[in-house]
Amino acid sequence: MSDDEKIRRAVRRTVGIAALKRIRRIVDADDALEAAKRRWARRLGILFLLAAILALAWMLIR
Repeated sequence: MSDDEKIRRAVRRTVGIAALKRIRRIVDADDALEAAKRRWARRLGILFLLAAILALAWMLIR
């Protein structure tokens, strides 16, 4: 194996590792975004439920 081939293999390995790290960062960012969306959906659901309960209570009291 020549030095040139060793260098090419090392470069391919380094580029491959860098690409995998970049993909990992993208996936982690997407997971964080989905978790934030779930938190907001839960908060909005609780808010709408509370608003419905208050509206029902107001109608029953009047």
